[in-house]
This record gives sequence, C-alpha cells and structure tokens, in this order.
Amino acid sequence: MKKPVIISVLVLLLVITGYIYWSYFNTYSEGYREGLLQKFSKRGNIFKTYEGELVLLGFGQRNSGVVNSNFFYFSVQGKNLADSLDKCMGKSMRVHYVQYRKSLPWRGENYNDKNSETGQYVIDQIDNVKDSNAY
Repeated sequence: MKKPVIISVLVLLLVITGYIYWSYFNTYSEGYREGLLQKFSKRGNIFKTYEGELVLLGFGQRNSGVVNSNFFYFSVQGKNLADSLDKCMGKSMRVHYVQYRKSLPWRGENYNDKNSETGQYVIDQIDNVKDSNAY
C-alpha cells in the first residue's frame, strides 16, 4: 500500500516541477526588436525592476522619419545593461529579447495586455544603437 502512494507523490511532484520549469523558466522565443527607446525606468513595490518601452519602426518608415504607434514593452535584468539603456534614451536601437510564457515578479512586469503576444519579454543585449536622426 505504501509503494503506490510514494510513486504517486513522486509522479505528482515531477509533473508540478515540470510545469513550473516549462511555464516560468523555459524560453518560449527569442529574437530581435528594433525601435526608438521612448521610456526607461526602475520601478516596483517589492521587487525593483527596470522597465522600458520601444516605439517600433514600421515597414518603410525608416527613410520617411515617420514613427508609428506600435510599442514593445520589456524588462531588463542586470544593472550594467540598465545603465547602458538609460544612456540610450531617444535613440534608435536593436535589442535582443527572451520571451517567457509566464512572468516572475523579480524578473519584471507582465505586459500581456500591452504587447501583441503574451508573455514576459526580457532584454538581455543591446545590438545596435543609432541617433534617431540617422534613419
């Protein structure tokens, strides 16, 4: 009688651990976004995180200088990267992001209602920075 209960508990713990890993720590997607850094701040009640907002450049808008109103909301982990982004306010940039299925409060805000795809976006690298007049 004891053996089936122990096996059931172990299987249940394995399923719960797998779900937590899959939802909160496994990368759903990663890629690059390019746009104009419009907002960057440190905020939070308990966990102070770095949050930012890029205005995405649409098709054919680089040469015309017109910027559309598509936004990309993201979080940043790491003070060095946050300091670098803070110096790039108002500049066009290309950033590398990692998207997680669900958010953790110490990793940043959850922008499911603002971004076009759900999930938590975390910037881990700045790839290219140009003055906004360079386009």
